[in-house]
Amino acid sequence: MASETGRLELFEENASTLFLAGGALYAVFVVNRILSTYTGTSFTYADVFAWVAWVLMGFGLLGLYPALVERRPYLSRVAAALLVVPIVCSATVAIGTGVLEPTGVLTEPPGPVALAPFAAIVTMYLAFALFGVTALLADVHPRAVGIIMLAVALLYPLWMTVLSGVPTFVANGLDLVAPLAIEVVLLTADVRSDGVGTLADPAA
Repeated sequence: MASETGRLELFEENASTLFLAGGALYAVFVVNRILSTYTGTSFTYADVFAWVAWVLMGFGLLGLYPALVERRPYLSRVAAALLVVPIVCSATVAIGTGVLEPTGVLTEPPGPVALAPFAAIVTMYLAFALFGVTALLADVHPRAVGIIMLAVALLYPLWMTVLSGVPTFVANGLDLVAPLAIEVVLLTADVRSDGVGTLADPAA
C-alpha cells in the first residue's frame, strides 16, 4: 500500500493548502461573474483562474486518497481514477485559453479538445460525489468533509434544472464556499490532532 500512495504524499500533506489555493483562485472567477452581471465589466482571462482552481482542487481531493484507500480501497480507486479526467481536462483548457490562444498558437480548439470543458465539469462533480460517499464510509476524515463534497455534487443537477433561473454567480459562489469550507475543516482537524499529541507527550 505504501508504494501505491507514496507518490501522493505531497498532496496528502498539503491537501488543505491546495483547497485554499484553489478557492482563492476561484474567488477571482466568482468576483468577475458578479461584476460582469451587474456592471458589464470583466477581468481578462478570469475563466483561466477557474480552470487552474479546479486543477488545484483536484489535487486536494487526491490528497485525501491515501487515508481513504486504507478503509475503502475499491471506491477510493474508482474515485481517484475518475478524478484524473477533470484534472487533465481542466489543465488542458487552462493552457489552451490562457497560453496557446493568446499567443496565437491555437486559434480554436480541435474537435475532441473542444469537449474538455464539458467533460471537466461533469466528471469533477461526479468525483466530488464519489469522494464524498467514500469519505463518509471510510470515516477517517471529519464527516463534514464528505457532507460538503456530496452537497456540491448534488446541487449541480439542481442548478441545471429547477434552479436554472438563479443567477450563475450564485451557483459559482456556493462552489467557492466548498473548497474553503473543506480547507477549514481539514486544518481544524490537523490542529486538534497536533494538540492532542502535544498534550499526550508528558503523560507518556
